[in-house]
Amino acid sequence: MSAVIVFTEGDPWFINSRNWSVILERIMGTVQPADRDSFDWFLNETGLDFPSVEPDGRSSVARLVLSVVEQLQVELSIKPEGGAVANSPYYGDLVSKLRNEINVNSGDGSALDG
Repeated sequence: MSAVIVFTEGDPWFINSRNWSVILERIMGTVQPADRDSFDWFLNETGLDFPSVEPDGRSSVARLVLSVVEQLQVELSIKPEGGAVANSPYYGDLVSKLRNEINVNSGDGSALDG
């Protein structure tokens, strides 16, 4: 089984369910327990659907996911067996798509530097 991230603009991004479960667990670990239920309708074991997120919240959700993915990349890059995965174009594509999601939803296009 796999999971998918559907973006406001652009193509979706797919990942296997095992790797997505790691990302999802880390994302939900940063969310206050009282707020977790509000994430269920757009973020779950099947993926993330940005069009289902309230427009005012899309940028903050994208930033949250981006921070988790970037931290995961760092962790994987220091493991000998994980370096190739962490630095692969695959995760780089996700980072680019998340940055685009932030920019698309920032209003002025200047919400994210670099």
